[in-house]
Amino acid sequence: WCMDDGPESMEESLAMASIAADEGISTMVATPHCIDEKDLTGFAQRVEEKCQQLNKALDREGIPLKVIPGAEVYMDLDILEWTGLDELTLGNTNYILVEMPMREVPCYAEDFLYHIQLRGLTPIIAHPERNRVIMEDPNQLIRFIELGSLTQINTGSITGLFGPEVQESARILLTHNMGHVLGTDAHSRGKRGPYMREAIELTHKWLGEDRAEEIIMTNPRKILQGETLEVDPPKEYRRKKRFFGLFGKRR
Repeated sequence: WCMDDGPESMEESLAMASIAADEGISTMVATPHCIDEKDLTGFAQRVEEKCQQLNKALDREGIPLKVIPGAEVYMDLDILEWTGLDELTLGNTNYILVEMPMREVPCYAEDFLYHIQLRGLTPIIAHPERNRVIMEDPNQLIRFIELGSLTQINTGSITGLFGPEVQESARILLTHNMGHVLGTDAHSRGKRGPYMREAIELTHKWLGEDRAEEIIMTNPRKILQGETLEVDPPKEYRRKKRFFGLFGKRR
């Protein structure tokens, strides 16, 4: 059943769907990793078939959730040479989810994103808050956003599932207009389940009601409807300076 590191059975998928529905989610996009897949059309067809099977099971079980096919495309220049890339979009839109390596921002990242856009597609960079280079320098994202890319922040990152450093990275990106939508990045019914409520609460706390609702509701709806998404320009992050040695310790 599983295409990579997601649920290993229909039973697990239905359990995840039930959690998602309880969390207030009505629509999810299935985004299995697309890495080293030269037959992109075949990959897209397998995702479509899995989604159809799951949606039928959801209807039978009375779980109020719809699953839309998509993919998480690894940032590899070779994939640009293969046909069928436009079949890996989120639903039948022109938005496509792309993933960078976790420990680097590749020197070819801008070129990759540019060629994606030349095909009429809008790249959405998955979980940049977990990328080691961006964690150290959030401003690395600014040029990509200014050139037309969007970003998706993981709910688990917001809630601290991946540790305080990643949580702070997520907060910085969201509060500096470098986060545009949320994604559960769900893998199972356990810790990596499709949880939203706590992340929504924190997003409201960090951003205020209007900005939070834009990221949580408005932007995802526009993306899945294939509408053009206009976003506020990113703000440069300025790390707080620490001053040492100005005052001696009291003894």
